[in-house]
Amino acid sequence: MWKPTATKEIFSYKEIFGFVLIVVVLSVAIFPKGKIEKLIFQEDTNIDLSNIYLENLVRITDDDNLRLLLAERYINLGYKEKALTILKNLESDSNPEIRSKAKILSYKILKVEYFSKNTSVERQKELIQSMHNILLDSLNSTTDLNTLKSIYNESLSMAFVDIAYKTAMKAVSIKKDDIFWLKQAYTQALATQHYKDAQNLSYRLSKVDKDNSLKWLNEYYNISIAIKDYNSASKALKEIALIDVKNSFNYYKKLVDLYLYIKDYNSALSLIKDMYKTDTLNKSKWLDLMANVYLSQKDFSNAFNTYKEVFLLEKSLNKRKEYFKKSLEILLWSKRYDDLKTFLDTYYKDFLNDPEMAKFILKTALATGDPKFAHKVALEIKQRGF
Repeated sequence: MWKPTATKEIFSYKEIFGFVLIVVVLSVAIFPKGKIEKLIFQEDTNIDLSNIYLENLVRITDDDNLRLLLAERYINLGYKEKALTILKNLESDSNPEIRSKAKILSYKILKVEYFSKNTSVERQKELIQSMHNILLDSLNSTTDLNTLKSIYNESLSMAFVDIAYKTAMKAVSIKKDDIFWLKQAYTQALATQHYKDAQNLSYRLSKVDKDNSLKWLNEYYNISIAIKDYNSASKALKEIALIDVKNSFNYYKKLVDLYLYIKDYNSALSLIKDMYKTDTLNKSKWLDLMANVYLSQKDFSNAFNTYKEVFLLEKSLNKRKEYFKKSLEILLWSKRYDDLKTFLDTYYKDFLNDPEMAKFILKTALATGDPKFAHKVALEIKQRGF
């Protein structure tokens, strides 16, 4: 029976290579730049053949971006040495962006080895240092945001916090109002204790990320306090108060406390006086604060006048008792006995229904040093049944 016998290959490798070369040359002539490589990867059922297409395309076009594609393809297919041969040349390319991308691919080769189960601990130590240095070199060579994103993600995956911080800061210097990069830079600035940068970034975010302005201004305030930048802290509180109007009293009160903490009494008083004029809902509170500031400076005259004003303004009986007592105490401390007697005599009868206040009033009357006045007050208290 007849039996067919194959004596040789229909096409030799050299013939296939030549055929592919002709096809590639024609494709380059026909298709626009970028189209041919897309077609190569689109129909990728025969990996070896598509590699030959790409290798020939690199030879014909002399395109470094295609070399990067080929190197990345070799890495994905496990052809480490082929990839390294290409990358070694590209890492000294005149184009800094090509250099940067080539370094990232070299880094990825080392990363695969680092996580290999056959890699020793000692070798891992060497690799981690090399990976860090390569990634840092790549960062220094690029201004491309996509490349920066790759470097940033890799630095996070390997806990290279210093590189993550530098990458994010470089990105925000290129794209100044990008919310994503501003947030990343802020996070990394805090993580690496670059608090001044974190402070500036939080303020920038308060202007760009408008839906979260309050959050970022509060961050700005907290960092400013932490680094003792009290001017910035006061700026933050003023801006917060203008946004969160409903709670503005609390923020201005905090600002007064800040001024008092840094012993800026003039600013504290100026703010309180302004708020007393404009914040009609909290007039008595502002007067109370004003009196406390005067007391802290031992300005008893202004403290008394302020407490007297808030006492006359207040409608709540309990608050009136409080301000009446404070007014009398200030007059006692400053030894203004005539003023004490006059003020006490004018208003003491309003509070004689309260046993505790009656005792306080009697003691204060005795402290005036006028026995006749004290006797008069005592008789009035007795008539009330105490």
